[in-house]
Amino acid sequence: MHSHEILLWVGGLFSLLFVISAVLKFVKVPYILSFMLAGILGKELFPEKVLNWVVILEHSAVVLLFFFIGLEYSFERLFGMRRILKPGMVDLFLNFFPILFVSYALTKDLLFSLVVSSALYPSSTSIVAKLLSDYKRLVLAEADLLIGILIFEDLVCVILLSVMSVSVSNAFVMLKSLLFLLLISLIFYLIRDLAHKAINYTDSISQEPIFPFMVVGFLLLLSGLGEWMGASSALIAFLLGVVVPENSLTYRAVEEKLSDLKELSLGVFFFSFTFSSTITFEQNILLLFALLVLSIITKVISTYAGARFYGLSKRASIRASLSFLPRGEFSLIFASLLPTTQPLVFLLVLISSVIGSVSFIYAPKVASLFKEKPKV
Repeated sequence: MHSHEILLWVGGLFSLLFVISAVLKFVKVPYILSFMLAGILGKELFPEKVLNWVVILEHSAVVLLFFFIGLEYSFERLFGMRRILKPGMVDLFLNFFPILFVSYALTKDLLFSLVVSSALYPSSTSIVAKLLSDYKRLVLAEADLLIGILIFEDLVCVILLSVMSVSVSNAFVMLKSLLFLLLISLIFYLIRDLAHKAINYTDSISQEPIFPFMVVGFLLLLSGLGEWMGASSALIAFLLGVVVPENSLTYRAVEEKLSDLKELSLGVFFFSFTFSSTITFEQNILLLFALLVLSIITKVISTYAGARFYGLSKRASIRASLSFLPRGEFSLIFASLLPTTQPLVFLLVLISSVIGSVSFIYAPKVASLFKEKPKV
């Protein structure tokens, strides 16, 4: 392989991401959707091997994103998220079982229906978290709820992936996953008292050129170990972000030196999302339409109900319910278990991402139309 070939193709990929995003920005299309559309166009322009040259960016995108989300949380704030259990259960039951029943009624295929309902249950961690960050809504009341449900969904999806497999080896995967999560929970509890000692060291080198090597290396190493053990790498990255105190030099150095790497990785991730997927419009239109409408309705209802259980106001609950519609990375993982579901799930993810991103943008305006009842 000649080095100039790699430089040309990768340079062309990044240039395409820039041009499409810059053009679509004028019609207020979110960057995430621009990157996904670039992936569709890229099918006609780039060889498949182009992803091999940016694969580390693709695999580290969600890890970096959730690490940055974790930076916004303290230990106390995270432990206060025990309130997320009831909203999380509402989200699970209202978004899994209705889709399972409707899919089975239309296909009479239980395995197909189980995979599709599992794929459409979770919202996209990357898209929702990225939109929260891009539109400066992490400070709003519903941000804690949405991030909490995303983490809850990650944990449920780990269990679902293990349970749905018919191979004996996955029983071992499930055991490894549970043991690793217990180990991480213990370490996380102990590190509450030890974190300040580690932060003192990282603060001392936060302005050194070697600082990004330490942070990225440690982050990818632990996240990769967690994924190997069957745990969610997004969850591990989130907990590592929580460890960093908001008022530390380390926090400011991470924001300053690693934000661009996070954005670059996410762009490649969403490009590869559509670039590597099989797109076909030869679908059961009734099934596609029924699942699309149902998945939107159930997610709106479950998020609104969960927000009210969580104690949010009516306006905040409406904002939350209209901001949680996109499906994403976990959907594709589930679809990979059964190839016959992949074309359907891809179209549902793509359409829900478009609808969900637009809904996210206009959620505050829609919520502002509803009046709050005056407190007595």
